[in-house]
Amino acid sequence: MIHGMTEIVEKFHFHNDKLKQKLPEMIEKVKKLQTPQSSTFVLVDMDPTQFLSNGSIITGLVDTEAYVIAPREFDFIGLEYLLDEEAVTEFKRGYKRAMELPSLELCREPYRYLYRLLAVQGRVDVEEWLNFKKLF
Repeated sequence: MIHGMTEIVEKFHFHNDKLKQKLPEMIEKVKKLQTPQSSTFVLVDMDPTQFLSNGSIITGLVDTEAYVIAPREFDFIGLEYLLDEEAVTEFKRGYKRAMELPSLELCREPYRYLYRLLAVQGRVDVEEWLNFKKLF
């Protein structure tokens, strides 16, 4: 993750002083993370336009080339930007039927930083991005 973040900043965000200045802090936070014990497929650029529906149920998924294998916590970081409080409440209710929600406290900031580097939700100011509401 450290290597990937560094490469992305050097290749794609070399002109963005705020992102460059945050990199050393995020590297230190990544170093403190425990090694993930499991992983899952995460659709990094998920948004509502990627789901097909017949009006009552989801019938398909399109634009799936941005899947990565990552800790499930990474998926929750993306969901914090996509869902509102009502949707999160329902999501939590359903998710807890299968398993416990992961804790995002230690990984939220470095994972959010990585999401911002990937610019899947646009080029939002990094401070605004990192301080987005916490829903999980």
